[in-house]
Amino acid sequence: MVRSGMASVLRLFATLAAVVLLTTLPAGAAVRIRIDLAAQRLEAVTPQGETVTWKISSGRRGYETPTGHYGVMRMEADHHSDEYEQAPMPYSIFFSPRGLAIHGSYERGLGRPLSHGCVRLAVPNARQLYEWVEKHGATIEITGGAGGGRAIAREEVDRPRAARPQRSAQQPMYRPAYQEPAYQSYFGDFPF
Repeated sequence: MVRSGMASVLRLFATLAAVVLLTTLPAGAAVRIRIDLAAQRLEAVTPQGETVTWKISSGRRGYETPTGHYGVMRMEADHHSDEYEQAPMPYSIFFSPRGLAIHGSYERGLGRPLSHGCVRLAVPNARQLYEWVEKHGATIEITGGAGGGRAIAREEVDRPRAARPQRSAQQPMYRPAYQEPAYQSYFGDFPF
């Protein structure tokens, strides 16, 4: 009799816990992010129904942005790329262990594929999306194709990239765009 009473109490507790969870968490509380690579557009819908559509720049040929369904792996408001000379990636929402993210960009060219696989947005738009995702979480759906590139399998996206060698303290953080060649004179010590 004690066992059946305990089982009833446990069932009642489980039922109450489920009711509390279902009434405190709204269904579909995450921001729905849909990215159309063919149209180079991102649409985001908040749980309250607010919808925005923005131009993006996805991965160019050889660096195609993968299609599929993703969740948010991590977020960094002030991220800099370890792979691309500390390039700024403000308001990064990472969706792949390979380092792919939706992030702000100061680069021109939104509306066409130009990135190394990430999804670039104008910085103010990236900030707004970041704030929504920070508050509600998100689901990410990427469809379409950037045209002409090979399709990328989900397994390739989920495979972590090999770590790049660390820079030494003597190596500059940014590579100079142009480096003056060393002066060589064919006339001995005279510089003319």
